[in-house]
Amino acid sequence: MKKNKTKIYGYAFGFGCIVSFMSWIYYKFIPKMSLKKYTQACLYLAVMDDEICRNELEGEYVDGKEINFPQRRESLQYKYRLFLDMYKTYSKRKLEKIIKEYEERLEESKY
Repeated sequence: MKKNKTKIYGYAFGFGCIVSFMSWIYYKFIPKMSLKKYTQACLYLAVMDDEICRNELEGEYVDGKEINFPQRRESLQYKYRLFLDMYKTYSKRKLEKIIKEYEERLEESKY
């Protein structure tokens, strides 16, 4: 009878560890909003960031060399993937705050 109790406790402990680990994985790596809204927000951020960079830096010179950007298609794909990785643990509220900051910066960069 004692062996059965230790087996049951062992299985319960193992199950608890697995549930705890899976909860941590979910909390750490799954976005905190719907996937559709999350990907839309990341794409919107990528487009705004690309436009901000082009407004502020295109035509400027660094060490005597003019700054040239790659085609929008390439830079947007890179930035979109980057933002998907960067903001995957952010809540909806934090992501909306970042979007507002980018929108303000975009307005400033137009002038």
